[in-house]
Amino acid sequence: MERRKALKNIGLGSAALFTSSALFGALQGCSPSAPVVGWIPVFFTPAEAAQMEKICEAIAPKTSTPGAIEAGVVNHLDQALNVLYEERDSDYFRRGLAAFVKDYDDNQETSFNKATTEQLTKVINDFVIGFEEDGERNKAYNEDLQDENSEKSDEFVMTYFTINVVPATFRSYFTSELVGETVMRYDPIPQKYEGCIPYAPGEKSWASV
Repeated sequence: MERRKALKNIGLGSAALFTSSALFGALQGCSPSAPVVGWIPVFFTPAEAAQMEKICEAIAPKTSTPGAIEAGVVNHLDQALNVLYEERDSDYFRRGLAAFVKDYDDNQETSFNKATTEQLTKVINDFVIGFEEDGERNKAYNEDLQDENSEKSDEFVMTYFTINVVPATFRSYFTSELVGETVMRYDPIPQKYEGCIPYAPGEKSWASV
C-alpha cells in the first residue's frame, strides 16, 4: 500500500500484490451529508462510490504522481464488480465496505467522512498487517470463506473487503491509461517485441496499456 515503493519495485514481483487479476484485466481501462463523484456508478450507489474514492485514494494517494481518484480506479472497480464478480463476492464487497466505514466511525477519533487520507492509510495498513501476522485469524477467515453455507458476519465481510480492495486498487491503478502513459515507461508505437529486457532496481517498468 506504499505506492512510491510499489512504483519503484513494480518490475520486481509486485504482481504478488494483485489477487483475482483476471477479473480486473478484462476491464482496462465529499461532504458528510451528500457525497458525490464526478461519474455515474453502475454497481455502487453514489454515496458508496464516494466512500470508495476516499479508501482507494488512501491506498494509492496522489504525490508527485497521480492518485487513485485521478487514475479513475473506482470507476474501473465499479464496472468490474458490476460485470465480472460473482453475486456472492460482490455482496461481500459491498457489505464489507459498509462494515469498514461503520467500524471506522465506531473506533476512530474522527468520523469516516472527516478522515484524512493519512488517517485512512494508517487504519488500512494496520488492518492488513495485523491480519497477515495473525495465523489463527487468517485460518478462521479462510475456513469461513470456503463454507458457502455459513452466515457471514460483519467482521468477515470487513476482512474480505479490506484484504481485497488493496490489491484491486493497485491492479486497477497500474493498468490505467493515465498511469501507463505518464508514470510507467510507455511506447505508443512499439517497433519490435523484446521478451526479456534487463531491469535495474529503481527503473520504471513497461506499461501494459
